Amino acid sequence: MLTTIKTILKKLNRLLEKKRKIYLVVLFFLSIILSLIETVGVSVVMPFISAASNPDMIDTGWYKHFFDLFRFNDKNTFVIAFGIAIITFYLFRSLYNIFYNYAINKFSLGTFRYFATRLFKTYLALPYKVYVQKNPSVFAQMISGEANNLSNLLLNLLKIFSEFFTVLFLYCFMILVNWQITLVLTTILVFIVLCIFATLIRASKKLGEKRYAANEKLSRTIWETFGNFKFIKLKGNEDKIVSVFRNSTDTLSHSSIISSTLGSIPKNILENLGFSLLIGVVCYILWRYKSAAMVIPVISMYALALYRMLPAINRMLEYLNSIAYLQQSLHMIYDDLNLETDNEGFTPVSFTKSIRGEGLWFRYLKGDDVIKDISLEITRGEKIAFVGESGSGKTTLVDLLIGIYRPMKGQIYIDDVLIDHGNIRSWRNKIGYIPQSIYLFDGTVAENIMFGSDYDETKIIQVLKKAKIMDFLDTQNGINTQVGEGGIQLSGGQKQRIGIARALYNDPDVLVLDEATSSLDDETESQIMNEIYDVSGNKTLIIIAHRLSTVERCDRRIVINNGTIL
Repeated sequence: MLTTIKTILKKLNRLLEKKRKIYLVVLFFLSIILSLIETVGVSVVMPFISAASNPDMIDTGWYKHFFDLFRFNDKNTFVIAFGIAIITFYLFRSLYNIFYNYAINKFSLGTFRYFATRLFKTYLALPYKVYVQKNPSVFAQMISGEANNLSNLLLNLLKIFSEFFTVLFLYCFMILVNWQITLVLTTILVFIVLCIFATLIRASKKLGEKRYAANEKLSRTIWETFGNFKFIKLKGNEDKIVSVFRNSTDTLSHSSIISSTLGSIPKNILENLGFSLLIGVVCYILWRYKSAAMVIPVISMYALALYRMLPAINRMLEYLNSIAYLQQSLHMIYDDLNLETDNEGFTPVSFTKSIRGEGLWFRYLKGDDVIKDISLEITRGEKIAFVGESGSGKTTLVDLLIGIYRPMKGQIYIDDVLIDHGNIRSWRNKIGYIPQSIYLFDGTVAENIMFGSDYDETKIIQVLKKAKIMDFLDTQNGINTQVGEGGIQLSGGQKQRIGIARALYNDPDVLVLDEATSSLDDETESQIMNEIYDVSGNKTLIIIAHRLSTVERCDRRIVINNGTIL
């Protein structure tokens, strides 16, 4: 386990920013102060009980020093003042505990936000060829689930340090009171704790791995099911999908149940052990000193110390159990935050003349070359069609030209300016993209048109009119018409028109249609293509299509076959 903790701390050190590390160090020292306060809270009880039960003690030692220092008139007043001081201290202890819990919970939730944001930014910065190899459901799971688990892991780690110092200080105090009894208790407790520790941590680590795998499968099942709802309805295989879902939830539930059960074992063992040890100490003192008067203060101290120490040890074991259970989240987040990302800039680039590709080669992460030594030039305002069979490379070539992919070899120039990492985002901002399948989220038409851009009602209405769908929306709720998840409340043609409006919203220089009308009937396709040609005006229009009827008004047709231009 020490190796595991060392690995966890090493990875956290690499993942946390400097500001968060400083916060962590501050919390660490606050934990030590809390432990000192807890130790003082236990240690003051025995002197108080001793003074209250035997006032003659006030005539000796530090009792007399404080009695004289504050000029008390009688011993009862001294004991009462001593009691009031203890009550005041316990009030301060409670307030400090509240403050400490607030600080660590703030840190924990801030850490969740920090890691969730970093993961989200990392996934957005992934190269597109890396993104297409991933499952989006895993991204959602990592951002919402695993980032929260990691913040809980860090919280448990902090609490372990707090409990450790509390146990350490109380143990030192017990040594000072009676080192023989304390060493006997230590031997028994250490043996029991190590046995519990070795058993629990190994089991919890395996359960944590099962939890992650089951959670990933569950997220994927949910994502894939509701993304193919109509297909599932037609196929009628709901029972099989429910069975897969149930298996994942069963594994998750089983892991949580076993983990919770394992976490309760130390408490039950340590509570019974502590009670037994306390009775043993009473018997030993009576046997050793032959006096009940000696038992009361010492037993009171040991009772309070064990009352505070045993739950602290139990919580430490629970926290270690939880860390072992959640450590898979740290490993997965660490790996994802170290994925290759694109460092892209917004250096301005103008498009007034042409797009030129020279000697372009490209392949995906796996497989052969998809684009092979292609060179071409598209002048501004030109209407270009890329045609070819499925898998010929036409979509990949266009994705290279508009900056979605980066070529393995070759260069792309806009007005003789090389497109690189420094200006790629500026070039992409000039592209309006209309895919075959328009993704509309469950919101209003206006929200789907903006899609992350600034809200401008006038522009929204303008582009909807250009896309020939504003008349229909006026019969509904205007730009505030709800579209439903995936645009389920709209027809295929209406979704496509909203896709056109979205592409036009930022007034792009280039419009790209990627099989944008292939799923529509001939009449709707003809209408939409006429509308696209009309709204494209002096814009450069790039069309990827199978059907020649879609591209009959283009200036040129470029036929792609097996990654080359025929």
